[in-house]
Amino acid sequence: MAYTFKCRECSSNTWTANIVELFENYTNASGRFVCPNCKSTDTYIYKKSKLQEPGDFWERWIKGVIRIKTEYETYSPYIFLTAGSEDGDISDLHFNYYKDLRPQGGLLKPGAGPGGGPVLGVNDLFYVLRHLVKLGVLTKDYIVRRISKF
Repeated sequence: MAYTFKCRECSSNTWTANIVELFENYTNASGRFVCPNCKSTDTYIYKKSKLQEPGDFWERWIKGVIRIKTEYETYSPYIFLTAGSEDGDISDLHFNYYKDLRPQGGLLKPGAGPGGGPVLGVNDLFYVLRHLVKLGVLTKDYIVRRISKF
């Protein structure tokens, strides 16, 4: 599946052939998409999907990604960081994965397979939280306050 992301800074559109190219060539260390023209991270991928309920849609502006490392070469879980508007802050997490079987002569397969959504290790949760703190989406104090309510 190809992806196109838009830069709000210089109004350019960048097309990528697949998700691996997007992640490897157009993200920074924080996982934000980077415009190859002006180097801005004020970028997004716009997606609109039909829901099962008639007439309902899910609109999202994907602002970046958290890639989760695994012990498997072919299995790559990730989390899209989404917002509810083009200029909105990151507010939601969209969990996904892909399997890259091309080195073995297979295909690049995105999305949920027969086993459902991605599987993350318990420690991956802390990796995600640290990443969200680094991005400024959450604060350590907010996390501690929320956990203390258990």
